[in-house]
Amino acid sequence: MLKDTLKNKIYDYVKAKGLCEQLGMCKNAKVSFLAQGEYNINFTLEGASKKYVLRVNTGSQLELDNQIEYEYEALLRLYPSGVTPRPYFVDGSKQYIDYGILVMEFLEGAPLDYGRDMEKAAGIFSRIHSMDIERMDASNFIFEKTIFSDRVSEARRLLKDFMESTVIDCKLKKFFADFMDWAEKNACREGYFTQSPWNAINNTEVNSGNFIINDKRQYLIDWEKPVISDPCQDITQFLAPTTTLWKTSHILSEHEKEKFFKSYTSGLECKDKDIRERVQLYTPYLYLRALSWCAFAYLEYMNPDKSIKNMDTFEKIKSYLDIDFMNGLLRGFI
Repeated sequence: MLKDTLKNKIYDYVKAKGLCEQLGMCKNAKVSFLAQGEYNINFTLEGASKKYVLRVNTGSQLELDNQIEYEYEALLRLYPSGVTPRPYFVDGSKQYIDYGILVMEFLEGAPLDYGRDMEKAAGIFSRIHSMDIERMDASNFIFEKTIFSDRVSEARRLLKDFMESTVIDCKLKKFFADFMDWAEKNACREGYFTQSPWNAINNTEVNSGNFIINDKRQYLIDWEKPVISDPCQDITQFLAPTTTLWKTSHILSEHEKEKFFKSYTSGLECKDKDIRERVQLYTPYLYLRALSWCAFAYLEYMNPDKSIKNMDTFEKIKSYLDIDFMNGLLRGFI
C-alpha cells in the first residue's frame, strides 16, 4: 500500500532535508502512520520531547498545481485564531518524494462527539468566521461569491464521467439530471448572498473527524480546500445529515441545531447576518455538492489504479447514492 511505501521514503527525506534539525528534534525521530483521507496520508514525526504531523499530499480536489502550498498558506493565516494547527514546513518541489510535504503541529485529543461537543464546535466556527479578512493578506485564498452557480459548475464537472458511464444505473442518472435541472433554474436565488455579502474563511470539510477536542482546547484540522465565502458554507455542511452520518450514526435534532445557532451567533465578534436563513437557502446546494462528489468518488473507487482506497469510505459513498436516501434529503427543498 502507498502508506507503507512512503514510510521508508520519509525516513530518507527527513534526513536529506535536515528536518529534525529544523524542527529542533533529535536526529533519530520516529516516523509512524497516523491516518489517511482521500488525497492525503498523515504520519507523525516524533522525537524525545516533540511531535509533529507530516502530511503527504497525493492530489488536489481544487485542481491546484500548488495544493500543498495552498494548504500551508491557509494555515499560516488561520493560526492566530487559536483553533487550527500551526504549520512549520512545506515542500511542494516533489524532488525527493513525488508528492507535496507539509509539517504541522500535532494536537492531542479526540474527534468531535455530536452529543457532547456542539458548543465547542460552535466556538471554533465563531472564532474562524470572526477573523477580519480585510486585515490579512487573503490573496492566496480562492474566493467564492456566487455560491449557487459555483456548486452547479462543480457538480457538472464531478458528474461528467458518471453521467456518461455505462456501468451506472439509469435511475441514478435521472435523479442527478433532474437535480441539476432544478439547481440551474434556481441559481438566480444566489442574489440574496451577492446583495448582502458576508465573507469569512470556510474549511468546507467539517465532518466530526476533522475536529480535535480535549479537556482544555478544541481545534478544526484538515485545511485542504478552504475558501473565502459566505459562512453558511461551513455551517450548513456541519449541520447536514450527509456530514453527521459520514463518521457517526447521529442526525441532529432541530433542538440541537438551534442550541448550536445560539452558541455560534453569541460567539461572533462580527454581526450575525441571519445565519439561519442563509443555511436554509444554501442547504439543497450543499446536497448537490455532497452527492455529486459521491458520484465522482464512486467511479474513482471502481478504478484499480486509485492510489488511496478507504473501504469504509467506499461503503458510505454507496449508501449515500441510494435513491431513497437522496430523495429524502431533498424533500421539502425542491
